[in-house]
Amino acid sequence: MFSNILYAAGAATAPTSTNGIVTLVITVVLWGGIFYLLLVRPQKKRTAAHKQLMDSLKPGDVVFTTGGIKGEIISKNDEFIELRVDKGVKLTVKKNVISSIYKNK
Repeated sequence: MFSNILYAAGAATAPTSTNGIVTLVITVVLWGGIFYLLLVRPQKKRTAAHKQLMDSLKPGDVVFTTGGIKGEIISKNDEFIELRVDKGVKLTVKKNVISSIYKNK
């Protein structure tokens, strides 16, 4: 009976520190990969698509803003775009509020 107690006590020893470090590194790398694939990569794609949209804008294009305003581009510079939303009504908005180009089909 005493030998069973000693055997059980020996089996309950903690794992070596090398095993714990390797497991920790593998876990961190896996979570980092999941984070990159689910959050970072899709956001980079959306940012690149929006930048391409901003570069393709030209006067005469009809666009929508993030607030839902539809207007025709009159002029643009590096930071702002001037929109005509109705006869005699012009708005100056920042480029980053343009959400899409209106395609009348």
